[in-house]
This record gives sequence, structure tokens and C-alpha cells, in this order.
Amino acid sequence: MNRQLRRICSVAVPCAAFAALTLELCPEARADQAVVVVGTPPPPPPPDRFATPPYIATSPVVAQPPYDDYDNRRVELYRSPMRLHLGPAGATTGQSLGMGLGLAADFGRGSVGFRLAAAWLRGEPGDPARSSIYDGLSQYTGEVTLDFNKRGPWHPVLGVGAGVARVNRSDTGGTIGIGTASLRLEYALAFDDADVRLGIGGSAVMAGPSDREVRDVRSYALFGATIGVGF
Repeated sequence: MNRQLRRICSVAVPCAAFAALTLELCPEARADQAVVVVGTPPPPPPPDRFATPPYIATSPVVAQPPYDDYDNRRVELYRSPMRLHLGPAGATTGQSLGMGLGLAADFGRGSVGFRLAAAWLRGEPGDPARSSIYDGLSQYTGEVTLDFNKRGPWHPVLGVGAGVARVNRSDTGGTIGIGTASLRLEYALAFDDADVRLGIGGSAVMAGPSDREVRDVRSYALFGATIGVGF
């Protein structure tokens, strides 16, 4: 009897010790709450078919090509920084028209420019007693110009400036300081590599300080037609 009891104790004691050690080392285990889904779950979103395009920086200012407002055609392909003009000219005080030659050089591509001009003219025909330029004159001027339509074939141009004029007389002559105000209209021909223009216009000339021999010259008008070429 004692022998059987000792065998049972020899088996039970190690088992009890192992169970106590297991409970001491293992924490309490709990199961999470079960979730039951009823129905079919929604499918995952489809992947993107195309990659996102890279960012492209754009300029806030976009230069517009020179187009005509009427038929949307390119009408001016080239503007020269300097143009030379040549053509007939005439001066008058209201009696007749003294013809001659006019020469000019325009500078600038934008709305504001500068013009140097010269003219050599015969005297105004008629009664010498009624015309102060009956023996002819020459004048040399510089003007600041304003082009009201720098794009397009038509160019209305206003100019204001000053210069000098040499008035001839049969026995003598004299120099006059003058102020000028001009208005002309130019048409630009459609050439790709040259700035060619046909122009017509006129200038009002007011006399300023002058030599004693030509103090009778007060004012006159100058008209001209030109062809201009720039490269």
C-alpha cells in the first residue's frame, strides 16, 4: 500500500509543479471579438491606368504673333531697326508748290522712334512779293515719332521735332530755326527679309529765330511721297 502511494506521489508532484510553472509564465489569453460579414464585400479600387503627368511650368506672359485684326493673317514678318526713305517733296506758303527732293532715315522697331530728314526744294512759283520762299530753300530736321499701329501693314505715324532751314534769295540768303509737326501714312509690303514701305505725308513748319535777311518767312508746309527700305 505504501509503495503504491509513493508511486502516485512521485507522478502527481511533478505534474502539479509543471502546471503551476506554466500558469506563471503564460499571460491570460483572450480571443478578439468575432466579426461576421453578411453579403459580398466591395471590390478594391482599380489601379490607375496612366501615370500622373509631370508638372510643366508655363510663362504667365505669352507673346502674340503679329496678326491682322480682320482676317487673322500674318501681315508683318520683319521690322527693320533702320529704314531709308527717298522721294519727291514740295513746299508751299499757299501760293503754289515748289518741288524738290526729300530724304529721311527712320530708327526704331517699336511704337516710339526717331527720324532724321532733309529736303532740297526749288522756289515757290508765283509773285515774289507774295511768297517768302520764291528762290528756294533747304531744311534739316530731327523728330521724335509715334507709330499708332506698329503691327500690321498700315502705319499712321505722328512726329514732332525741330531743325534749321536755309532760305535762298537772289542776292543773299539766311538761316531760320524751325519747329515741325508731321503726320504721314505708311504701307509695309509683305517681304520676309526686308522692310519695304510706301509713304505719303506732310509737315507744318513754324519759323523761329532767323537771320535779318529772311525775317519775312513765318511758316510753310512741306509735302512728300516716299519709298523706304530697311534690312
